Amino acid sequence: MSGDQVTVTFSRDQAFVLSHWLYEVMGSKDFDRIVDRDPTVWSAIYVLDGMLKSDPLIFSPDYSARLEAARGRLREILGEEFVAMRLAGDEGESGRA
Repeated sequence: MSGDQVTVTFSRDQAFVLSHWLYEVMGSKDFDRIVDRDPTVWSAIYVLDGMLKSDPLIFSPDYSARLEAARGRLREILGEEFVAMRLAGDEGESGRA
């Protein structure tokens, strides 16, 4: 690896869930409003999105079931309390400055 690059590693479940999330939010008004504050971030988002879309899982006929299974495994790792806390916290947040 050269000195001007960074390597990020995700578990397959993390990559699958993140890929789905990006698919859902990219192009939404809320996402674009946040990202458009600093348009240079699009460069990294496009690279990440392209890498995640290279996984053949996204074309699987049982995509939804696999996605829910991956989410379940990640919830187990994170702990149900953490997930519930984050969901409760997100409902009350209006965004970061």
